[in-house]
Parts: sequence; C-alpha cells; structure tokens
Amino acid sequence: MFVQDGIFQCYFKPMEVLDINVAHVTVRDRLNFLKKNSYPSLFDISEVKQTTKEARDFMANEGNELVLASAMIVSNPMLKMMANFYVMVNKPKNPTKLFTDVNSALEWLAQFKAK
Repeated sequence: MFVQDGIFQCYFKPMEVLDINVAHVTVRDRLNFLKKNSYPSLFDISEVKQTTKEARDFMANEGNELVLASAMIVSNPMLKMMANFYVMVNKPKNPTKLFTDVNSALEWLAQFKAK
C-alpha cells in the first residue's frame, strides 16, 4: 500500500478467496493509512482467485470510503468476468473501471487527481 504521484496503490497478495473478513481488514488498514485523505485508487487483484458476494457488496459501498475513483487490475478470466459483473450490478458509488495492466489504469486514474 502506497501513494505515488497522487494515486493510492494497493496490491493484494496471492489468495484463493477474498472474503468479508479480508475485505474488512483491507479497508480498515487502507483508511488508517490514508488518514482521511481521498485519492484515486488502483487495486491490483490479479493474484486473487475469487471473491465472495458479501465481500464484493461491502467493497462497493462502505469499502469505497476515501476512494475518488477505482481502477482494478485483473488477469484471471474468471475474476475479470466476476469483476465486470460486480461493476454492473453493485454500481460502486465512484467511477470504477477494469484493466489488465497497471500503466493503463494509472493513466485513467490521473484525471481524478486533486488539482
């Protein structure tokens, strides 16, 4: 977890399932790290095999605090399908887009940086 050039970046460790417990810990740690400052945010979930519905629902709502825009990095076709479904169904409260590479995601997020 770090902020570089006005963009928060979070890289998830390899895991089989991102469940509600992991989601709560991740959001808590991010909020403590950001200290009430909002940023466009990159979340690299390419090493996560699957997420639970409960975790996705939480991340789409309460989990979006201090996030101006979300770019999610995915690599696994199944995860990409689930993430697309998440964006369509859960309708996150901030702009959210999926990417397969970090550079494209960072370029897209740059438009949301504080001026």
